Amino acid sequence: MLNVTGANDAASTTLLLTTMHRLHEQPDDFTTQLYIAYDFGDESGLVPAILIEKHAAGPELRTYHRFGFFAEGDSDVSELRFSAGVIITSTGCSVEAMVDVDLERPLGEFGAGVYTLYLERIDQLSLTDALSSLEEQVTALCTMGDVPNRLGFDTH
Repeated sequence: MLNVTGANDAASTTLLLTTMHRLHEQPDDFTTQLYIAYDFGDESGLVPAILIEKHAAGPELRTYHRFGFFAEGDSDVSELRFSAGVIITSTGCSVEAMVDVDLERPLGEFGAGVYTLYLERIDQLSLTDALSSLEEQVTALCTMGDVPNRLGFDTH
């Protein structure tokens, strides 16, 4: 587990944080372009964030981009989420990228419910390898411009 007590640990922490910041910007640009291109409806929104969570196995840092929208005639918010993150454990790092949707009502080719449209997870990596793999995963996320269309959203 990452424990900043020496120069090498401080360098690893700096690498982790600067890489996550840089990798947050890439899907931020991508999801903003999607939000501009597609009509997600009135009162929809796009919320980018970097989440830091503490798990029993170790800390997790995740870049997270969430579209919130209402299906026609529905008062509950549905969500489309693009996320990628790294979990640091005592046995190595895991990276995961995901696109999922939580629909309150049927939309596009999907019925109401939670669907994982894309998931890639790699375990047991060094921090350097994990960040390199995470960069590849983020690049893959940013090629999924057809997702709003699959949900039935029209372009502007």
